[in-house]
Amino acid sequence: MNPKKFKNILEEIIKDIDCDKQLVSDVMDFYWTNVRKSIVTVAHPRINIESLGAFRVKSTILQKTITKYKVTMHGFKNPDFAKYPRYQSLKDRLEILEKAAVQLKSEIDRHRQLKTTRYADTIRGLEEEGQDT
Repeated sequence: MNPKKFKNILEEIIKDIDCDKQLVSDVMDFYWTNVRKSIVTVAHPRINIESLGAFRVKSTILQKTITKYKVTMHGFKNPDFAKYPRYQSLKDRLEILEKAAVQLKSEIDRHRQLKTTRYADTIRGLEEEGQDT
């Protein structure tokens, strides 16, 4: 499978919709810039992109990264002037990841609640059948 290049896709879209090349290029740049930004900043635990798929945050990798950042931040007990920008960048990324962890936990809890309410009757029925035998 050979991925299509941006120039080829751009030419196909221009032919299909008969629009200015610069306009189509600007719209595509804007769209993909927002997609990249939402993936990098972990704006949501799951990002769905039509015809491309779903990007999910994996909880194990998220927890490992948070632990790694906390250990690294522990090394910056008293950051001096030269190390402060790196410390601040790490601190900002850690805050973003911790917010993502909270969102992911609430998403998992919501999903579990939906499953239990949806399948509560089935589970009760199976438990009753098991008691008879």
